[in-house]
Amino acid sequence: MNQNLLNTILLSLAFVTIVIGIHRSIEEKDIAGNYWLFMIALVLFIVYRHRKKNMKS
Repeated sequence: MNQNLLNTILLSLAFVTIVIGIHRSIEEKDIAGNYWLFMIALVLFIVYRHRKKNMKS
């Protein structure tokens, strides 16, 4: 699989997960219940940044 495609997928998944987390938090009025969604998005973004940094080297 192309490295740029995988990076794009990681970044897209991170963004979509954040949007879903925000939407669920607004609808349920409970950010703590959706904490796990924000953590998944953070992990995906960290993996994306790590891969992007290693590609430059």
